[in-house]
Amino acid sequence: LSLHDALPIYSINWLFKKIKDIAPLQRGFDLPASQIIKGEYPVCYSNGIANYHNEYKVEGPGVFTGRSGTIGNVFYVKENFWPHNTTLWVTDFKNNDEKFIYYLYQQVKLERFNAGTGVPTLNRNDVHDYKVLVPTNKEEQQKIAKILSTWDKAIELKEKLIEQKKEQKKGLMQK
Repeated sequence: LSLHDALPIYSINWLFKKIKDIAPLQRGFDLPASQIIKGEYPVCYSNGIANYHNEYKVEGPGVFTGRSGTIGNVFYVKENFWPHNTTLWVTDFKNNDEKFIYYLYQQVKLERFNAGTGVPTLNRNDVHDYKVLVPTNKEEQQKIAKILSTWDKAIELKEKLIEQKKEQKKGLMQK
């Protein structure tokens, strides 16, 4: 019996739901490299944004993750985008906050659903059946997402500062 199976089905203002009922995933769209026409719309691959195209398939904001090759990383994109066929993307946020869903998917640890033998592969049906406890109130979701975003920004700034300090140290050592 896992922890998520032992949790009560209902909690105050939170519900225990399957992922498919919160923010279902769909396979991305084919786009051969030879057909990419430089543009403003991000092309989202299993390892993040790696190109820009003159067309998009999905209106942003969006959440996507790797389906094949690289799995486990979750990405958030603000603008309209093209989810490549190596990704799974959220098709319907079902009135949930998009940024909250991004953080929710990060916490699910998608790499546990690896169904590939040679190349890591994520099967969305396995993910869809996974149950999580989520707040039903969108305002609460937004507050949670805002707090987590603030911490992400603080971490990013600290990491940049560390890199700058490393470069300074390298320069001092060379002198």
